[in-house]
Amino acid sequence: MTRVLLVPDLPLERWPAMDRYANRLHDWLESTGPGFDVGLAASIGELTRERKGRRGALLRFWTQPVDASRIVLPGPLHLPHQYAARYFFYPLRLRREARRADLVHILDHSYAHLRLSARRTPAVVTVHDLMPVIELRSERDGWEARLRHRALRRSLRALRRAERYIVGTEWLKGELATWLGDDARIRVVPFGVDRSFFIESPGGRERARERWRLPQEALVVLHVGSTVERKNVPLVIETLARLRAESADAHLLQIGGRLTAAQEDLANRLGVRPYVRVVASADETSLRAAYRAADVLLFPSLYEGFGYPVLEAFASGLPVVTSGAGGLKEVGGEATMVVSRRDAGAFVEAILALGLDEDHRDLLIERGRVRARAFSWQKTAEKTAGVYKELL
Repeated sequence: MTRVLLVPDLPLERWPAMDRYANRLHDWLESTGPGFDVGLAASIGELTRERKGRRGALLRFWTQPVDASRIVLPGPLHLPHQYAARYFFYPLRLRREARRADLVHILDHSYAHLRLSARRTPAVVTVHDLMPVIELRSERDGWEARLRHRALRRSLRALRRAERYIVGTEWLKGELATWLGDDARIRVVPFGVDRSFFIESPGGRERARERWRLPQEALVVLHVGSTVERKNVPLVIETLARLRAESADAHLLQIGGRLTAAQEDLANRLGVRPYVRVVASADETSLRAAYRAADVLLFPSLYEGFGYPVLEAFASGLPVVTSGAGGLKEVGGEATMVVSRRDAGAFVEAILALGLDEDHRDLLIERGRVRARAFSWQKTAEKTAGVYKELL
């Protein structure tokens, strides 16, 4: 039987979206029986894994997060550990595993350097965005930035050597085609949304609000994801401040990231830090609870290749206000409120409009549920298997 080797991100990265993609693709490829023997090059993270067990996975100390506070050695340990795992141990492991595979699928473009370890084995790479290209255009000082840029350049050179590319949106296909010079090797395979997000939980909203000390009658604005620059978190904080200035008892629930020092300072200066709840690392159950607790998902990213939270909010019956940047408008279709302006006032107007016009809010919620049902992990696996067959 044809052996396909999936190459996930290492668990130490703690990237829920990448874990989810690896988990769901692996499970659906196995269960749908596309005629492949599907293996894993390393463990998949547990943040979004529903079923227990590590069948077919390798568990080593270098795949696990490092808690520097527990180790009596001088200096920060997380970054050296992370670099050693990603650029030394993992490539060695993959070099051995790839010899027994007919096809290698690298599930995250930030691990594209592993294409070199696959050697002559055909490789598919899923490209989630082109942030490495954008980041290389930035000028940042310091040894850490220089080291990261060196690694990014190596990964991008290896990325060009893939036999096929999978992207989640037509928009990203165009961006990648521009960078590559053509689109002949690019295939659009939209990602899925878990059926569990559609399930109503009686009393779930009240319990979630109690859990995070959110007033039952408050307007809760949700932001899901990391707090890196492209997520536009300062605008989220400014929107919260303006909502409160409009006499709304508004609170912010941020799940999936930690506020940076600058973001904390902004929240304090605007006087809204007591109204911000931050859940830095959440499992799948907590994520579903967050969607139930909120009144609206605010997603004003400056750049997104796909945007999982939009689909998850749709499935959870939550209206979405977004910037429409990158692939967001394509994923959201007619079910989102798109704010093209990049100022907090415009987002405040959109959020307040949802509260004033219940018919429009209900219409967006219904459109969202219908939209989310069109995205399933089974379809993702079937289309991905079709890409594999092109090379086998």
